[in-house]
Parts: sequence; structure tokens; C-alpha cells
Amino acid sequence: MTTKTAKKGFVLPVTENQVLYTSVKRNNLRDKTKPAKYYAMVHHSARASLTTLAERLAQMSALSKGDVNSVLTNLIDVICEKLRNGNIVELGNLGNMYIGVRSKGVATAKEVTAANIKSAHIRFLAGEELKTTLKSLSYLKLDDAIAGTSGGNTTGGSTTGGSTSGGSTSGGSTDGGSTSGGSTSGGSSDGGGALKPKQ
Repeated sequence: MTTKTAKKGFVLPVTENQVLYTSVKRNNLRDKTKPAKYYAMVHHSARASLTTLAERLAQMSALSKGDVNSVLTNLIDVICEKLRNGNIVELGNLGNMYIGVRSKGVATAKEVTAANIKSAHIRFLAGEELKTTLKSLSYLKLDDAIAGTSGGNTTGGSTTGGSTSGGSTSGGSTDGGSTSGGSTSGGSSDGGGALKPKQ
């Protein structure tokens, strides 16, 4: 059994491949007359920094933590270089990265110019290994973990003693279009938990 820290000084019992989740209230943006619903949202209880990854990789190889950290740092530089050159960066089973843009719509193809481009963003498409990882997850509600129970534990989207609403997560952005961020207009919710991404 492994553990995850929900907050400093408070450790929760969580097994391997088990993800904590909590609930979040979302308004229906497509039809504001409909009542808000609650959806499952992943509770991110810790961060895995570049240093943490380097330490783990060093344990799995003959390289030192410093060597691994140097390679990872250089990898980031190379990825940025290739993205700036318009390349699709292929990271094997991890996935692919590439640049997408959002632009203003115009009537004809001739009117499309660089001035129409509003912003650029990074797209990431998960590879087979990451997709397989998602299939092996089980879920434990944060409230149940704090209470020391497993009544909300779910595997593969179905419940075994508890119930979930929403269940699926959505995120990312679309090329040439817009996204709804953390709001929902259907049955899915963005997976943002206790920790917020660093800017």
C-alpha cells in the first residue's frame, strides 16, 4: 500500500494506481435554466517535479541523479527547439506534441493571413502507454479516504459501493477553435483538484 498526502501533515491510505477524487458543482452553460449538477473531479494531492523524476530514474538505471536531471533539462530545450521549428515531436509510447493556433474566421481562404492568428498553444496526444495506464486506474473518493473507508472506490468507471456522477474528464484545447475551460456543458468535468498548474 502506498500513501498520498492530502494536505501537509495528513497522509491518506491509497493503493497503487488509485486516484483520489472529489466533487465539483458545475452550471450548464448550454441551458442556464437547468439546475447545476455535481461531477467527479480528480484531487491532485502532490506534484512530481523534474528532480523527483530524476531521482526515480536514477534508481532504475546506472546513471546518477545529476546525469538524469541534465538529460531531462536538455530534453526540454530540444523539444522547445523542435516545436518552434514547426515539428511534431514524437515521444514514443508517451505521445506526440505539436503547436496549434487559434485564429479569426474569415470568408475566403485568401483572407487568411498571419494577422488572423490570435494565439498559439501546445497540443499533446497521449500514446498507447499512457492510454493503457488510464485503463488500469481505480478511484477513491477523498471523503471516504479521510474517513478511512472504501465505499466510494470505483474501477473502470463502474461503482462498487458508491456512486459517481460525471466520471469522465475533459481538457485540452482545439486547433482553430475555442474551448470551454473548466466549465461543463454536458456530462464531463475538467480534472483540476487541490493543486493548480504552475504558470
